[in-house]
Amino acid sequence: MQARGQSAVQDPASVAEAATAAVQTLAPEAVLEASPVDPRLRLARCDRPLVGALPPNMTLGARVNVRVSCPGNVPWNVFVTVAVFTEGPVLVTNRPLRPGNILSADDIRVEVRRFPGGPGCCTADPQEAIGRVLRRAVANDATLLFDMLDIAPVVRRGEIVTVLAGIPGGEVRASGVALSDARPGETLRVRHSTSLRIIQARADTQGVVRVDR
Repeated sequence: MQARGQSAVQDPASVAEAATAAVQTLAPEAVLEASPVDPRLRLARCDRPLVGALPPNMTLGARVNVRVSCPGNVPWNVFVTVAVFTEGPVLVTNRPLRPGNILSADDIRVEVRRFPGGPGCCTADPQEAIGRVLRRAVANDATLLFDMLDIAPVVRRGEIVTVLAGIPGGEVRASGVALSDARPGETLRVRHSTSLRIIQARADTQGVVRVDR
């Protein structure tokens, strides 16, 4: 009787395999680790292939909760957490860095690592990080993630900027003083150097703003 009872119980390993198979379709190159299913659940052995379902509109992160279901005569479902890792070249910090630091080539190196999440979290191209500003503090020897980086301002508060205003057939140039930091496309106030009038402008390139007319 004991052997027959055991044979009627779903193998927990098969539940974990169904969960990882579902995630593998979304991230075929990822390294996946499913959390063990609690054997105390004693799920009835399914007479059909198990089905793993991902959350709707899911963005792949470091962990995914997969619903594994039995569509057979004795239906059941259970949630399995799958950890997602990617192994490959990434940017790694050479020293502790503070929020607001603008990254230089000396701050980073390329190294092969296993890191949590899908490949969209990181880059191995230094040119995608150099010149960016850090949103938060980053420790030494840390994997550099995209969400740690922001575009650096092209205009700084208090600096003299070139003000461009379009006119039919050309544009007018003037100078002014930026009253705030601004990234490309952001609006800011500028004090005109000649009239001292405060104008609204849009940051364009390094040290250049435009007045839309």
